[in-house]
Amino acid sequence: MIVVVGRVRSNAEKRDELISVAQAVAAASREEEGCISYRFYEDTEQPNDFVFVEEWADQAALERHFATEHIGVFMGSIPGTLLGAPEVKFHTVASSVDLADVSARR
Repeated sequence: MIVVVGRVRSNAEKRDELISVAQAVAAASREEEGCISYRFYEDTEQPNDFVFVEEWADQAALERHFATEHIGVFMGSIPGTLLGAPEVKFHTVASSVDLADVSARR
């Protein structure tokens, strides 16, 4: 699994525009084959700071995602809504366990 975490800071005047574009790309992305989860959150302690958290089945799914039309629209729309460059990290996850499984081991 690949987890993508993207952090952005919005221009306050363009906040609503960013939210609209982010919600559209999240909804379209969740429909893609190989998308496990795609969420967009606002930091409750830093107004206009947002985080994208994506989970993809594998590298092939992520590469297909980057080739979609909705990502092209998103990438063309987002720069005018931000105060700086996005910070994006890609994490390859070998395994995951649920909290219940960890608790049961105690």
